[in-house]
Amino acid sequence: MTGARRIGAARRVAALGIALLVLGSGIATFAADEEPSKWEFEFEPYAWVTGTYGTVDVKGHTVNLDVTPRDILDDLFNGDVLAVAAYLSARYDRWSVFVDVMGGGAKANVDETIPTPFCDLSVSAKDTMRFVLADFAVGYRLGEWSLPSRRRPLTVGVYAGARYVHLGNDVSGAIGVIGGRQFSGNVSDTINWADPLIGLRWSVPVLDPVSLDFRGDIGGFGASSDLDWGLVADVRYWLSWTPLSARTYLAAGYRVVAFDRPSSTESVDLQLRGPLVGLGFVF
Repeated sequence: MTGARRIGAARRVAALGIALLVLGSGIATFAADEEPSKWEFEFEPYAWVTGTYGTVDVKGHTVNLDVTPRDILDDLFNGDVLAVAAYLSARYDRWSVFVDVMGGGAKANVDETIPTPFCDLSVSAKDTMRFVLADFAVGYRLGEWSLPSRRRPLTVGVYAGARYVHLGNDVSGAIGVIGGRQFSGNVSDTINWADPLIGLRWSVPVLDPVSLDFRGDIGGFGASSDLDWGLVADVRYWLSWTPLSARTYLAAGYRVVAFDRPSSTESVDLQLRGPLVGLGFVF
């Protein structure tokens, strides 16, 4: 082989080596780009048709609430209820943070206990309520396990945080008695409090497109409430619709939140419970 041929062969080998190096680098970059991100974000606007049961003390007047989800729907159609709710979370690997917020206002027919110098009078009244219920928490995923023929794993986690409550009541009610004397039940008050909470959550893929999700917590511990607890359980149907590459699901379930907050002037013993429906997006 002449010198010119050896030089040409060397050049071809070098060019082939450079091409393989570039190709390998591109493959490696592509593989790195395809590696799943450890970040995950979830957003779920939802409607919670919540009944309200229990008692609230408003400046010494006891308001007895027995408002069912059907009453809420009737008030909604009459324009006496306005509320919005949403769940948002961000997860990195095993750690996550979430916020679950509901707020709005409603008018309800209630029974009011009006104190008088002679006795306590029970009368029908109208309560205009303003409310905000917000959960804030940091979570940790204890583990996840792949199941046969399931794209989503079974997961179990814990969380700790706080529940904030804003509750405003404008109660209007009065009664006239023999002799022309009238006792008024028109009172207004606003209560704000927050309780620590700890909880457990899990998700089970029953079928490939169907999962069961649960979140339950307990709190209060005497910080503001003696007892504060809640749970959310729903069935999620995962859709093939992927707007902006997001996985989507329809959710239907039930939620309960309860407070036992004794106080000499602002006692609250309430339970909020009812069905919910939502549309979720996971990025």
